[in-house]
Amino acid sequence: PAEEKAQLLQNSEYQELMVESSFMYLSLDLPTAPLYKDEKEQLIIPQVPLFSILAKFNGATEKEYKTYKENFLKRFQLTRLPPYLIFCIKRFTKNNFFVEKNPTIVNFPIT
Repeated sequence: PAEEKAQLLQNSEYQELMVESSFMYLSLDLPTAPLYKDEKEQLIIPQVPLFSILAKFNGATEKEYKTYKENFLKRFQLTRLPPYLIFCIKRFTKNNFFVEKNPTIVNFPIT
């Protein structure tokens, strides 16, 4: 709830911290691939527009990060773009047994 969040932000442990840093490339997370098949019993290869995975950097979307000591939320916002931008799309996830590739297709706008 909003009032509980406002109350927690009063505590020094939950204060928001803003850090500005330069970057060379943007790391983009793909949504997980579906595990179900379509009606023709073939696997569906999902498609996602580039703008939906760039929503991570809109300044409002929060992402939770977990470490062995603590959990924290991060928000990212692009204030200035460099002349060239390199996207690093995270396709591989490490499992206990092997590495899986996410086959999701990223649609780039033409115009």
